[in-house]
Amino acid sequence: MAIWRRGCLPEAPERPLPKAAAGAQLQLADGRRLHRLHILSREASVKKQRVTRLSIPTKLTSLLIGCLVAGMGWAKVHRELEAGASAVLRATGRLARTGKTAAGPVWRVPTEQKVVALTFDDGPNPVYTPQVLKLAREKGIKVTFFLIGRNIQLYPELAREEAAEGHALGNHTWDHHEMPQLSRRQDMSEIERCEDEIERICGQRPHLFRPPKGAMNGNTLAAAAALGYRVVLWSVALEHHPSRTPEEMAQRVVRMARPGMIILAHDGAPPVDRSKTLRALPILVDGLQRKGYRFVTVPELLAMGDAKRS
Repeated sequence: MAIWRRGCLPEAPERPLPKAAAGAQLQLADGRRLHRLHILSREASVKKQRVTRLSIPTKLTSLLIGCLVAGMGWAKVHRELEAGASAVLRATGRLARTGKTAAGPVWRVPTEQKVVALTFDDGPNPVYTPQVLKLAREKGIKVTFFLIGRNIQLYPELAREEAAEGHALGNHTWDHHEMPQLSRRQDMSEIERCEDEIERICGQRPHLFRPPKGAMNGNTLAAAAALGYRVVLWSVALEHHPSRTPEEMAQRVVRMARPGMIILAHDGAPPVDRSKTLRALPILVDGLQRKGYRFVTVPELLAMGDAKRS
């Protein structure tokens, strides 16, 4: 099963798609951005993977990502599509019986209000998380933390502090395995163990899920849907590798600002040094606030999008 990574650039297929697969090449403008995934076929002996994207309607995202298969013949692609679709349909059927609805991944929320959501992955971390919390207090903003269950177990007081100060909490799996490398049962376990730890320590059950590194496949989406999660990705990452200084990092995001944007940053993932991120954050917050943007949590942002559709 192919791995879909957030942020990959699309490349054109080298040969025409079969009719059954070509019908899946639908396109959706996510706000003003187009997110594309291409179904790619190659021989199993080819070692170098190419991962691409095809833009698809939100309601079909969970269904069609299940057919993204690399290194297989088209017959296997079709079988995989059927299997992935069945899994997601079974999951959404269970959600329908509980009054919940399944939706595709969210990169950005369409809204006319000048709001953005600042999110942090991989915490809590005893070095960086306290600095993020201090900045949020000083700037008067609320953010969203996507927590790793194992780190909550190690630093429960930091997770409690995040919740107590009114920040939103999301699920970032138990120990940050890349989801496409796991079975569907392992996907479920990763999400459920983190969920249980957040509830045990913070007294709340999360409803947002972000897969580590944004990597996912049909199993990932089926597991998240079955557990009632909204999959949240991002519009732009603060830690942009070509940006060499904190000023460049922050100014790039400020230039790209759009209403409803979701910003990715990190307050964990040792041994990676996040000190440059911490220096960029006040520049980022000040720059966006000068442009009239307000910081909201991801649940607040999603509610604005839901209200607009109703």
